[in-house]
Amino acid sequence: MATSEELLPNYKREYLSNQQLALSLVQVRFPALARLGDEKILTGIKAAMSDEYPLITQAAIMNMVITPQGVSQAPAGSAWQFSTINRQWVVQISETSVSLETRRYQEIEDFAERFTLLLRIVVEYLQPKYQLRLGLRYVNEFRHPGGKSHAGWRQLLNPELLGLNASELLGGAVEQTIGEVRTKRADGTVLLRHGFLNGTTVAPQEGQEPKTGPFYLLDMDYYDEDAKRFNVESVAAQIERYNDILYRVFRWIIGDSELYQFLRGDA
Repeated sequence: MATSEELLPNYKREYLSNQQLALSLVQVRFPALARLGDEKILTGIKAAMSDEYPLITQAAIMNMVITPQGVSQAPAGSAWQFSTINRQWVVQISETSVSLETRRYQEIEDFAERFTLLLRIVVEYLQPKYQLRLGLRYVNEFRHPGGKSHAGWRQLLNPELLGLNASELLGGAVEQTIGEVRTKRADGTVLLRHGFLNGTTVAPQEGQEPKTGPFYLLDMDYYDEDAKRFNVESVAAQIERYNDILYRVFRWIIGDSELYQFLRGDA
């Protein structure tokens, strides 16, 4: 039987100048670490982070929730937040997790290197012994002149992703779709959320207005929930493996369509 790696086409990795990644996120969860409540340890973390991430605040952790009623944000605890001066890279450290997110993703090597340096700080000060979850997530919000309706996306995305042509079956105009595919693999789970929506699924940055209008969501999440010893180097290697699979899924979904040319900046 062919493996998924053999079934997924191979694509040469390339930078898309007009990419529409709304959010890129990597996170590691671990058993609760009370050390973060130690003022001396917290001061050490802030000092270690301050050169690269000088903007420091306490913030609520928000999870995106997709329901038949639409998309909303739900609180999931609090964390210390560290941002670069231009707010393009954001770190969150809580008693149970550490994450890195960006709206300006370019290369997995830069992403993985930044997260590796962050994990070394976490190891030095918080000393986690176990990893409970590792996840790599990319939230794409595709907006295209030909994508004002659900029917338009049937020409822009792989039709195998969109499935049922509801407008032909039910009549009328499709206002919203939400789909989810979860696949258990040997090294983790791939979760794809996708659909034709309006507005945005990602909260805007400070000082920015939320995006409006129709778009197609492609939210790709690859995660491992097997408990294991915490190891910085193995986390970095796993992130790069996950990225390779997710990129191939992404390219299979957009194919060589007009959307692909648009994301390359050719159209």
